[in-house]
This record gives sequence, C-alpha cells and structure tokens, in this order.
Amino acid sequence: MNKLIVKDLKYTYQDGQKVNAVLKGVNVEFESGKLYCIIGESGSGKTTLISLISALDDLQEGDILYNNKSIKKIGNSEFRLNYVNIVFQSYNLLTYMTARENVEVAVDFSKVKYDKDYIYKTLERVGIDKEKADRPVLKLSGGEQQRVAVARCIATDEPIIVADEPTGNLDEETEEKIIKIFKELAKNDKIVILVSHSKNVAKHADVVYNIKKGVIDI
Repeated sequence: MNKLIVKDLKYTYQDGQKVNAVLKGVNVEFESGKLYCIIGESGSGKTTLISLISALDDLQEGDILYNNKSIKKIGNSEFRLNYVNIVFQSYNLLTYMTARENVEVAVDFSKVKYDKDYIYKTLERVGIDKEKADRPVLKLSGGEQQRVAVARCIATDEPIIVADEPTGNLDEETEEKIIKIFKELAKNDKIVILVSHSKNVAKHADVVYNIKKGVIDI
C-alpha cells in the first residue's frame, strides 16, 4: 500500500503589508486503494493544497511524505516526473498537436511501453474515438479536450493522480464514466485525489475532505 501524508502544512503569501494565511496546519493522509475528493469554497486553500501535493510549489512549513520519504528530499522535479500525474482544470494540452499526440507525449516521459493501439484504446476509455483522436485538439469541444487531459493522465503509470475539477465540463453520463475510471485506478494501487465542486463526484468518493479557511476537519 502506498501512502501520502501531509504533516502540519502551513502556507502564507504577502499582500502588501499584510500576510495572508492560506493553509493553517493541514494534517491529512491519502492511501492507495481509495478514491479521495477534496471540496471547499473558493479561497478555502484547496488549490494551494493540491499545488503543494503535486510539487508545483515549494513547501514553506510542514512536510509531505510519500511512503515516509519527504518531497523535500525527493525534489520537486523528480517528484513530478516519477510520482505524480496531474489533470489541470485548464487542460494544459499542446494545442498544435492532435489528441493522440498529446497522450503520446505524456507517455514518452513515463516508464510505460506503448504502441499506437494503446493510445487509441486509452482515448476510447474516455469517449474519444479514433477519428477524434487524430484531430487537432483545438478542433475538439471543451468537454472533449477535458477527456483528452484525463486520458493523458491515466495513460501513464505514476502512483499518485491529482485531478482539479476533472469532470467540470462533462455531461452526467460521461462524468459517471470518468469517475468509474478513477475508482478503477485507485483500486489498482494508486492514490487518486480529485478536487471537485460536483456533488456526484463527492458521492462516489471513498473519502471526502472538506477544507475551510485553510483547515481540514478530520
């Protein structure tokens, strides 16, 4: 079982003469085999929390441990490359590439051995058929681009998946399919953390953490 432990995480930023506390001592654990959902209002600190969990930002106070090893010792770049895969709310797709090529680029940086059939099948899992897979992503709808972003994430084999509003622009039927995929990934010894405003996503999660004013009540 893989485990991610957040220990007494604190984070502040300077706003002129004022210091704003975003995280105020967050202590929380995530383990493989479960689907987690983090919910919270805008300004609650959830975006900062997942940025730190994903090693997109440096820790200020506290620590994050993956299997008892600190992210500080692993290094942010190393952690992002080998331990975590992120589904961004803004998709972060390469707009000059096709959907298939976007997934291929991600897999090229991973340890997964693949062929074109593997890429097409991964896209099909999220509802992108072969014809759409070979389209430039800018010729896909917003919801289809979101599915490509999810496919890019699930095609690689990092032990931690962090997804920011992964079903935000999807219809209910597709949302159900995506949630099912994330649950399957969790059961396949991955730590899966979703940030969502969707009550449906929260309903399907094994564990829901509510963050308020920089604190998670366990």
